[in-house]
Amino acid sequence: MYVKLKKSLYGTLQAGMTFWKTLTAKRVSMGLMVNPYDECVKNKVIGERQCTILWHMDDIKVSNVDSQVVSEVLGELEKEYGKGALWQKAQLPGNGA
Repeated sequence: MYVKLKKSLYGTLQAGMTFWKTLTAKRVSMGLMVNPYDECVKNKVIGERQCTILWHMDDIKVSNVDSQVVSEVLGELEKEYGKGALWQKAQLPGNGA
């Protein structure tokens, strides 16, 4: 039996490539610059501090000293992928969260 999918299926090579393409397009619209050492790391200076987004496979990490900046970036990503679809905010000791 053969089927043709209308969307990418999680866990397939096509799904990874689709995710990378959509995240890269979102990166451009958000003004994030590619890190010259790793294409999966994007940087942008927001409020005089660097904001970094990195991803590996389907894991995303957003970091900035200001938790409000992280929330705003996550809000932009939620517009693309849906609320809570890909991440949860980590409450780390000493980060002021």
